Amino acid sequence: MARAKTKTESTTASPFTAFDALMATAAVDSQIQALADSGADTPTLDAALTEATQAAQRRWGLGLHHLKHAARTDGDDIVFLTDDRPATTLSQGVEALARAYEDMRASDERGLSLWGALGEGHRVPGDAPSARLKVLIEDARDFETHWASGRGEQYWRTWRSGETLHVEVARPASAEAALSDAAWDVITSIRDRVFQRELMRRSEEVGMLGALLGARHAGARSNLSLLPDAHFTVQAAVHTASGPDARNADTHRALLRAASAELDELQSHTTRQLAEVLRHGLKNN
Repeated sequence: MARAKTKTESTTASPFTAFDALMATAAVDSQIQALADSGADTPTLDAALTEATQAAQRRWGLGLHHLKHAARTDGDDIVFLTDDRPATTLSQGVEALARAYEDMRASDERGLSLWGALGEGHRVPGDAPSARLKVLIEDARDFETHWASGRGEQYWRTWRSGETLHVEVARPASAEAALSDAAWDVITSIRDRVFQRELMRRSEEVGMLGALLGARHAGARSNLSLLPDAHFTVQAAVHTASGPDARNADTHRALLRAASAELDELQSHTTRQLAEVLRHGLKNN
């Protein structure tokens, strides 16, 4: 794993590069650094920062759709705003941002958000009969469903706001759990069977991630905690439709299928990426 920047180093690094790295945890290709290098003005940068932040919120699965999210430049820093109020700045670190969002969350025992996506609107059970859901989709009113079970440990919910129909598919997986899954992939791929068995033995006491980090240098865990991947990961996919399509039950089913497939791919991609982060520099003979 590449050496993580220390706090002293991070103060001199470009905030746009750090922001792009944070967005990568949601598989959002923000390219803010490239935009800044092209000479974009502040309003253009702020609009791009906000667009990327909102896209990341849809994939982080924090369940904060009822809040307004934005980000903007602040001198040599980037400030994250929620409902137009500053939540934290990028220079305070991704851990501080994760804590700020965590304080806004409300989750059930499955890790699913208890917050509604809408401030107001008719709310129905997620497992409501398909005929009733079809009527709601074809109706003109805003509505939302509670969470319903889907395939492969996925859950889904639907809401309409104005002319846009939204479908969210979620499979809760904390950043720690995502790292543990990646650690499993790394350990099982090790060719040195003696070393592999030793890591497996250690994992019974400290978990897969703990065993893998314990095989590295003493500061491996603290260095990893500085990376965005230790605090944010993909947990959801949101797809939308607007206009006449937003009032079509067939469209709703298509959105569910697309969001489900996207979530599968994004979470698999995340595991592969994290495995590369954890594998780098690890002896694998």
